[in-house]
Order: sequence, then C-alpha cells, then structure tokens
Amino acid sequence: MNSRQKKQAEALAALSTADRARLERLAELAEVTAEYLWPDVWLYGFDDVEEGIQADLEAEAEIAAGMTLPNEEVMAHIRSLLDRHAKRKRRAG
Repeated sequence: MNSRQKKQAEALAALSTADRARLERLAELAEVTAEYLWPDVWLYGFDDVEEGIQADLEAEAEIAAGMTLPNEEVMAHIRSLLDRHAKRKRRAG
C-alpha cells in the first residue's frame, strides 16, 4: 500500500458516524460500494461527489424518458453547421 492509499484508508477509518452514513447513502445511490466511492470523496469532497451522482441520475432519467437526442443526430447537425461555415468562408475569400 502506497502512502496515498494509506492516507485514504486512515481517513476512511476516521470518518464520523454521520459522514460514514452519508458515504453509504451516496454509494447506494451510485450503486457501488462505499469503499469504491471513497477515493473520489476523499479527493473531491462529499458535496462534489453527491452533485455528480445526482447529475448522473438525472441524465439517466432524461435518457429513459426519451428527452435526449441520439449522438448520431447531434453529430450530423454539427457536421452540417461546419460544412455551411466552410462554404461561407470559401465564398468570402
């Protein structure tokens, strides 16, 4: 175990009861173990990790509800925009 892993393990062991419960809740939301999630929490903090998990859950819900565009459609639109821009640029000069 390197020193970074040792520090993470020590910090995990030293979590308060409330922080351990929060870690467990976030891990459950993310469908991973608390130990798997801990390095991200240790690096970025509870708030940032929770925000990321919530954003992922919202995105998954939007996808499931059909509220998103397929990647192929987005890329085709971007190619079209780039082609129009290139044609204008060639005409201008």
